[in-house]
Amino acid sequence: MREEKIELPSGPLAYFHAGRGRPLLYLHPAGGVRRSRVLEGLANAFSLYVPVLPGFEGTALHEAVRTRRQLAGLVAQFSEKVVGQRCDVMGWSFGGAVAMWLAIERPELVERLVLECPAGLWSIDRGIKRVNRALLEYYGAHDGKDEELVARIGEIGQTTLIVQGTEDGTIPPPSAELAKRRLRAASLAYVERAGHDLEMDQPASVLALVRDFLG
Repeated sequence: MREEKIELPSGPLAYFHAGRGRPLLYLHPAGGVRRSRVLEGLANAFSLYVPVLPGFEGTALHEAVRTRRQLAGLVAQFSEKVVGQRCDVMGWSFGGAVAMWLAIERPELVERLVLECPAGLWSIDRGIKRVNRALLEYYGAHDGKDEELVARIGEIGQTTLIVQGTEDGTIPPPSAELAKRRLRAASLAYVERAGHDLEMDQPASVLALVRDFLG
């Protein structure tokens, strides 16, 4: 994957790009960009774009961007400037919440949606050890739940695949089931024996589900 950087109105944004073909915009979890077999497989099938959200991977924060909803606006600017066309969007956990906001606020940019154990719909147990806790607090995501997102998720009209690990103790299956009920055109696929790090736990299963859904 090639690392590049662009300048947006709120500041610089790093991103990775690999592959050829139909574009796929991938939004990473709170753990940052995970170099998984899933990403490698997607890069073999699509033109894969992975923006590094401000503050992650040691990058600079953007003072004007303080919520997951505002991050979606930043991603929209990135997509318009770099991807340059309507594309499929995939978001994992924290990135899933950003992806949902992008589909709500800028539906013309999103073709189909893949949500891996998406955050934003369920409160997270404060006792769970989480990476980048300070960044989650910075973006108002320390509790995990975004009440406004829960209220507006029904506005998402894109065909959506929700992928959920059966052993996820961070964002449990009831959160994915809530998304399935509220979204207009969604299917829910469980990955057996996978926790919140489902791309690391069961990469072959996750990749097969996503590639089959996106064709």
